[in-house]
Amino acid sequence: MRKIFLGLVAVMMFVCQTAMAMTPSPQWVKNLPAARDSEQMVVVAGIQGTTAWISMHEKINGQWEQIMTTPGFIGKNGLGKVKEGDNKTPVGTFRFDYAFGIAPDPGCVIPYVQVNEHHYWSGDWNYKYNQFVDDREAPANFDKGNSEHLIDYNPHYVYGLNMGYNAECVPGKGAALFMHCFGPVKPWTGGCVGLPEAKMLFVMQHVRPGCACVIDSLQNLGGKL
Repeated sequence: MRKIFLGLVAVMMFVCQTAMAMTPSPQWVKNLPAARDSEQMVVVAGIQGTTAWISMHEKINGQWEQIMTTPGFIGKNGLGKVKEGDNKTPVGTFRFDYAFGIAPDPGCVIPYVQVNEHHYWSGDWNYKYNQFVDDREAPANFDKGNSEHLIDYNPHYVYGLNMGYNAECVPGKGAALFMHCFGPVKPWTGGCVGLPEAKMLFVMQHVRPGCACVIDSLQNLGGKL
């Protein structure tokens, strides 16, 4: 699997370096239901195992344009998240609703928080499950052990976007599902979507409120590379 991914990276990085201009979005992207009520989309198309093809699209003068593409990683156990700890990436259409990172604000239109030692993403079933938490404002019994101490996840959380999964914050359904930079070793995530830091920076600098995040297998999305 790692060899497949590295081969894909090599080919697609060459493509990206030689053709960085905007191109019309593929027809299958234009046909996605989210394209009817969105002005921006990030499409995460699972290819095989933990590998995904990620693309960003923007409606410009009424036409969908593809503005970024990159290979990336999804959950260790693939797609189809149903519960906390299953190491799967959720399938569906979500909306990015929170921007954060260890690095200073890169110029994100979505309000951005530069994280520090007080910041967590709650996995506490009894306090702000699946929400950003400042421990200075949390109760003494806040469960830090089951929450993510955001500043500890470097380089993963150099930049991050909450994908909007489990917006109802249902305990046990899953928390801390982000789009973020991928690490240097593991060719998979715990359920998030990982992409190269330079590509994540591009997303942070171009994403707008209301941007849809569409996730499924390439086959189910009706797509092809």
